[in-house]
Amino acid sequence: MRLLKELSVFFKGFTDVTFRGGRVFYVWMSILTLFILAGILAYIHQLRHGMIITHMRDQVSWGFYVSNFTFLVGIAAAAVLLIIPAYLYSFKPIKRIVIYGELLAISAVITALLFIFVDFGRPERFWHAIPFIGTANFPYSILTWDMLVLNSYLFLNLLIVLYVGCNTYFGREPDKHILMPLIIISIPLAVAVHTVTAFVYNGLSARPFWNASILAPRFLASAFCSGPSLLIIIFQVLKRFTGFRIEDRAMEKLAEIAAYAMAINIFLMLAELYKEYYSKTIHLTSLRYLYEGLGSYKRFVLPMRVSLLLNILGLLFFLIPETRKKAPALIAGAVSMFIGIWIEKGMGLVVPGFIPSPLGEVYEYSPSVYEILIALGVFSSGAMLYTLSLRAAISLETGKLRHPFAPPPVIEKEGLTAGDIMTKEVIAVLPETSVDEIAGLLIKHRISGIPVVDNERRVLGIVSESDIIYREIHRDPEILERLGGIVLPAYRQTIKKGLTAGEIMTSPPVTARVDTTLRELVELIVDKRIKRVIIIDSSEKLCGIVSRIDIVKAIERLHS
Repeated sequence: MRLLKELSVFFKGFTDVTFRGGRVFYVWMSILTLFILAGILAYIHQLRHGMIITHMRDQVSWGFYVSNFTFLVGIAAAAVLLIIPAYLYSFKPIKRIVIYGELLAISAVITALLFIFVDFGRPERFWHAIPFIGTANFPYSILTWDMLVLNSYLFLNLLIVLYVGCNTYFGREPDKHILMPLIIISIPLAVAVHTVTAFVYNGLSARPFWNASILAPRFLASAFCSGPSLLIIIFQVLKRFTGFRIEDRAMEKLAEIAAYAMAINIFLMLAELYKEYYSKTIHLTSLRYLYEGLGSYKRFVLPMRVSLLLNILGLLFFLIPETRKKAPALIAGAVSMFIGIWIEKGMGLVVPGFIPSPLGEVYEYSPSVYEILIALGVFSSGAMLYTLSLRAAISLETGKLRHPFAPPPVIEKEGLTAGDIMTKEVIAVLPETSVDEIAGLLIKHRISGIPVVDNERRVLGIVSESDIIYREIHRDPEILERLGGIVLPAYRQTIKKGLTAGEIMTSPPVTARVDTTLRELVELIVDKRIKRVIIIDSSEKLCGIVSRIDIVKAIERLHS
C-alpha cells in the first residue's frame, strides 16, 4: 500500500509539471500532435497498400527512412561530447546540462528505431531483428550488431537518467561510485553506436561509394557537428521561452567542439574527393552524380552544394571566437551546420550508394508525400518525447518535482559577478591617441592599463604599461643597457613600433561579460596570467574593468 501511495504522489507531481504549461507549450504540443496524427494516417495507408506507395524501388531500396535513421544515430552518439568535458575534465558549465544531452540521446535512439520500424515492409516481423530472440543471424550479421549496440546504448542512458532522476527526486546526491562507471562505459559505447552503423554501409563491397575505410571516421566527425548544433538550438529556445539559464562558456565550448569536428569532416570529405577524382575509376560515378550530375540526372547537385556551403558557413561562425560569443551568430552557425549535415549524411549518403545500379541503371529517388508525412510523424514523436522528458528534468532540478519529505534543493548561487565588483568609471582612449598622452594618463591616474575603444565605445584592444616599457626599450637600446641587460620575455622579442594606441595596443584583449562570476574571473586571470579583465556588454561595448585588486577586495567582502 505504501508503494502504491508513493507512486500515486510521484505520478501526480509528474503529470502536473510535465503536461501543464503556458500558451507556447500548448501550441507546440498541438503542432506535434497534428504531425503525429498525419504520420499515423499515412502509415496506415502504407500498411494497407504496401511499400509501393513510397518511391523506393529495386534500384534504390533504402530511402528517406534509412537516411533519417543514420542521421539520428549520429545525434544520439553526440551526447558523449557533453560527458567528456563535464566528467573527465570537470568543466562545470557543461556538467549541469549533461542530463539534457542524455535525454536527447534517448529520444534520438527511440526515434531512429521508429524509422527502422516504418521501413519494414512487414512490421509484424520486427521481432526477428532482436538479438537472442528473433532469427537475426547473430553474431555474423552486422545489422544485428547495430541493433545490439543501439539498444545497449539506449538502456545505459535510460539507467543513468533514471538513477540521477530518482536521487534528485528524493533529495540525495548520486553515488559517484555507481554513476562514474556508467558514465565511463557510455563513452566507448557512444563511439561504437555510430561506428557499427557505418560498418553496415562500409561492409557492402559491391557499393564502392560506401566501401571506404574513412566512412566510420566521417560518421563520427559529422555526428560531433550535428549533435552539439542541435543542443545549442535547443538551449537557445529554452532561454528564450522558459528563462532556462546556461552559462555562455558552455555554449561556446559546444560551438568550439563542433567547429573542430566540422574541420575534420570537411578534410575527410576532400581526401575522398581527391582519391576518386585523381584516380578516375568507375567508382567516381556516384560522386559525380552527387556533385556534378550524370547527364540529365542532377537532382542531388543543388542540395549537396547547398549542404557544403552551409557546413562551411557553420564552421566559420563557430571557429572564430568573436562570432561564437554572439547569440545571433551562434544560432546561425548551429542552424547552418545542422541542416548541412542532415543533407550530407542523410539522403546525400544513402541514395548515391545505389547509383548506378549493378546493371548500370540510374534511378533518381526522392521521397513520396507519404514518406514525408510518416517521417514528420516520427520526428514529431521524438520531439514530443524530448519535450516532456526535458520538462520533467528541469522540474527535478528546480525542485518543482520533488518528494514531499525531501530536503529543499540546493540552488547554486551565482554570487558576485563582474558587474558587482568592476570599476565602472573607466578611462579609455581612441586608436589615434598618442603614446605620450597615454603614458601621461597612466601616471596621472595611477593605473597600469587603458582600454582602446572606437567611437561607439566598442573595445578594440588595451595598452598597458608593459606595452609602453617594451616599446621604449626597443626604440632606445641605451635604456636596455641602463636597466642592466634585462631579459625580455619570448612574446616581447618582436619589435612593436608605433606612435599611437592603435599601433602598439594588444589586440584582441581579454574580455568578460557583465554576468561573469567571480570564480570565472579568477580562473581567467590565473589562466591568462594577466592583471586585469575588460568587462563588456552583449554589444562588445566597454562597461568597466576588473583588476586583481578588485578581486582581492571582493574575496575579502565574502570572508567578512
